[in-house]
Amino acid sequence: MPVIAIADIFGISGRRSELLDVLTRTEQRARRQPGARRYTFAARLDAPDELVLVSEWDSYEAMASYHRSEEFARYQFELDGLLARPSEMTIYSVSEIVRPVPSGPLDPRDAD
Repeated sequence: MPVIAIADIFGISGRRSELLDVLTRTEQRARRQPGARRYTFAARLDAPDELVLVSEWDSYEAMASYHRSEEFARYQFELDGLLARPSEMTIYSVSEIVRPVPSGPLDPRDAD
């Protein structure tokens, strides 16, 4: 059963560029892990030092395997001194996946 994990990451103001470097490398490494469907960091619009991780995995076991990996240990080591407080993660089990299909062509006036 697929799982989605969402984590809030709280960076230290003034060290954002260092944190973004770590997160960029982590995205690239994590996406190559077996069972990884998505692994994406994004900044909050109203608080740029607070970031969100959205990761999607084929199974809980695939995600857990990554969390036990050398790659994940490296990520945690590289975060040292870059976070204001520990990250907070929620994991969701997915029983059904639906990808909506547009009902018709996009009206160019609605594109903005």
